[in-house]
Amino acid sequence: MTSNSSQVPQNKETASQIYFEGRPLPDNLINFSSQTGKELFKQALNEGYAESYFNLSSCFSHQMDPAFCGLSSLSIVLNALQVKGAPVWKGPWRWWFDEILNCCTPVEEVKKKGITFAQFACLAKCHCDVSVKRADRTSKEEFITDLKNVCSSSDVYMIISFSRAALKQTGDGHYSPIGAYWL
Repeated sequence: MTSNSSQVPQNKETASQIYFEGRPLPDNLINFSSQTGKELFKQALNEGYAESYFNLSSCFSHQMDPAFCGLSSLSIVLNALQVKGAPVWKGPWRWWFDEILNCCTPVEEVKKKGITFAQFACLAKCHCDVSVKRADRTSKEEFITDLKNVCSSSDVYMIISFSRAALKQTGDGHYSPIGAYWL
């Protein structure tokens, strides 16, 4: 499959028609699909620290709203874990998705304000066994140990909350599942 963007009619954009189709990564970050990114992934895979990647990637889905990164990350993990209780999606298929995760905070509130770490932890606990750790209460060594344990397993996952601004990306708070680790 290739892009057919050259076949799409090019219209003049007005101020109300601003689109975001992806942005270049800042120089301090490595694109996963770049040669360096591929080499790092191979290293993680060869060292046994990419076991969680495959189940996660098979359940990847896009967030339905810019504020739903926490909900989308959790739905990916719930699907990777095959957590029971997902609603019927189509026919006999069951699937978790961001717009149904509202046990602690209504989805409409998340759409307006995003989700705090405490709200995210509460929501995750509604659906699976969760260990919640905050960066300011966890040593770097403990975090690395947890990261290695998670990435070397295919039935335990980690979702992190971090500042995109600290990485020189657009926006600020963000949630993402972790699929691999390299030394």
